[in-house]
Amino acid sequence: MLLQLAKAEWRLKLRITVVLNAVFWVCYGTLGRHALFPVHEVPMLWIDRVVPFAPEPWSWVYLSYFAFSGGLPWLLPTREAIRRFVICVGIMLFICFTVFLFLPTRVTRPEVIGSGVAMNWIVTLDGTLNAFPSLHAGFIVSMSALALRVFSVPRWTIVVCGLWFAAIAYSTLATRQHYSLDLLAGGIIGWISHCFAWRGAR
Repeated sequence: MLLQLAKAEWRLKLRITVVLNAVFWVCYGTLGRHALFPVHEVPMLWIDRVVPFAPEPWSWVYLSYFAFSGGLPWLLPTREAIRRFVICVGIMLFICFTVFLFLPTRVTRPEVIGSGVAMNWIVTLDGTLNAFPSLHAGFIVSMSALALRVFSVPRWTIVVCGLWFAAIAYSTLATRQHYSLDLLAGGIIGWISHCFAWRGAR
């Protein structure tokens, strides 16, 4: 079943995957390392102070998000669903990249991050100037809404994925990639982007 879904419109999915990844990583990487405007610190809430810096094992949980965000689009069954997915991602990236450009924000990582492979990979790929809003939260919310809209999702899957996504959200705090306000803002943007992309749909 999953293979059949992945094969549907696979050429279109491949082109979109290549283009979106190219646009995303070029813009995200550039904005995460180069600030054209004054950099602001994200305000910390009590939960940000309570969660300890723990790159192991949470850096691996943080990276597991890419399995969801990269895999789900390949399961979309129709061109219409793919089109609306692209619109949603386009809206979300436009909003977030605009904020990254004009209001760069950062969280403070500890100077010593350890020798863990996953955390060092995160630090290598990800700059520090794109904390607010969290695209991790944005993608999780928007693509969860997409999955619930397009597929008949069993209740147990919703529970398991809900726990997984909660762990990913925690991992963004435990790796000092984000603060809680980043997650809240990213989640709201993800939901708004999904609703706008799917307006008028059944």
